[in-house]
Amino acid sequence: MKFGYGFIVIGILRLLSRIKLIRLRKIALFLGPRLLSKNKRTTTAIDKNLQLCMPEMSVEQRKKFIRERLACMCQTLFEMSHIWVKSNAELRTHLVPEYDNSIFELATRSEKGVIILAPHIGNWEILSVYLSQFRPMTIMYRPLKEPSLDMFIRSARERRNSVLVPTNGQGIRQMIKALKSQGMVAFLPDQVPEENLGGVFAPLFGHEAYTMTLAHKLALKTKAKVFIATAYQHEKGFAVQMQAMGDDFYNNDALIAATCLNQAIEKNILIKPVQNQWEYKRYRVQPNGQLSLYV
Repeated sequence: MKFGYGFIVIGILRLLSRIKLIRLRKIALFLGPRLLSKNKRTTTAIDKNLQLCMPEMSVEQRKKFIRERLACMCQTLFEMSHIWVKSNAELRTHLVPEYDNSIFELATRSEKGVIILAPHIGNWEILSVYLSQFRPMTIMYRPLKEPSLDMFIRSARERRNSVLVPTNGQGIRQMIKALKSQGMVAFLPDQVPEENLGGVFAPLFGHEAYTMTLAHKLALKTKAKVFIATAYQHEKGFAVQMQAMGDDFYNNDALIAATCLNQAIEKNILIKPVQNQWEYKRYRVQPNGQLSLYV
């Protein structure tokens, strides 16, 4: 029987999950800058994004920030070992009640559907542990190329009261059906959307970013309530913040809605900037055939 790299990754994750989370984080924070700094593609992307989004930073400030970001990246990666292996009950002990999420919790008891927009800030995977307490959740999922790893992650997510649907028309129809049945759906709103899912260019930190419109369309179609969700890494675990999207998100104009979304993402990033996924090339697609800002 031929074993792919997925079995090795799963084995490592299971081993790491045996280490207490607080100790595992300390190991990750130590190893991150030492291991990940060798990846010039990653450090260059972080540096460029900081120049674009935080131009007030000096060269030395960016170097310090990059080291901190690499440590945080490693911490997030190591945390996945717990999130993908441990039970819901055990993981909920790491949720810190720092924010008032009563408006969101009230929305989950209403007859309307709920849409969750979860940017890549902090540890977005732990959000499903928190959200699973309220309603089943439908999320889009693109299968991984490594079958064993795909099955491992898929199984972990489905244990969180989640239904995984494909990133195509069939998946969209399943999401609409869920929202019309008092369900909950979730999106990652801070990545360049796939062509078949649609988007518009809207400002993000002063630069045009190709921004998803699917959540906006579903909100208008189903009258669902929309929240932006962030699970910040906290010294005692994870602090989940659920914020209702502003009125502009429900405007019929897709650009106004996308601008509202990006403004909300900006605000959440600035709460704990180092926890944002700065290594992602958010501006690689530009309007009117213009060159990527990373060229």
